[in-house]
Amino acid sequence: MAINKSQSPAWVKIVIWVVALSFVASGIGFVVSAGLGSGGTPDSGTATGDATVGIDQQYQPAADAAYAAAQAAPDNPDLLTEAGHRYFEWAVGLYESGQPGAAVPYWLTAVNFYDKALAIRPDDPVVLGNKAFALYYAASPEAEPALRAFIEGDSANTTGQLDTARQMLTDLTGGASVPTTGTP
Repeated sequence: MAINKSQSPAWVKIVIWVVALSFVASGIGFVVSAGLGSGGTPDSGTATGDATVGIDQQYQPAADAAYAAAQAAPDNPDLLTEAGHRYFEWAVGLYESGQPGAAVPYWLTAVNFYDKALAIRPDDPVVLGNKAFALYYAASPEAEPALRAFIEGDSANTTGQLDTARQMLTDLTGGASVPTTGTP
């Protein structure tokens, strides 16, 4: 299942813009101050093919820098979220290139950072949504409860991604008890 950029739902475009803007705003400083070491990244050697190598070269520097920044300040939810976004973006790159299996470790690494951020700031709708979407694309059994938590927690529809989350939940459950609105 590939993502067609020209016909992507609004939430995909929003996520891409948010990730790009947040990288420009804060990621450049990470690259300069943290260096480009590769500690803590998923093993990119497990995927094969020239496409994976190009994708890894594209996303690994930003992910490594965000990882280093998050390791330097593990109590900072913004840095943890930023690291999660970098791995989420890397997973999207692999997924869109037709390599969903190679994307799974990156989806799960993003979830790890999102969990750490949520432990500090549990009501962040963007982090809740991205965690749920990453678990969905990683085909994790935790996707259903994560999608429900996001739908129920985003009562103000601050992210504009509720319809996508509901559709994903419908796909997972066959439509059984999918919430139609968030709860206040």
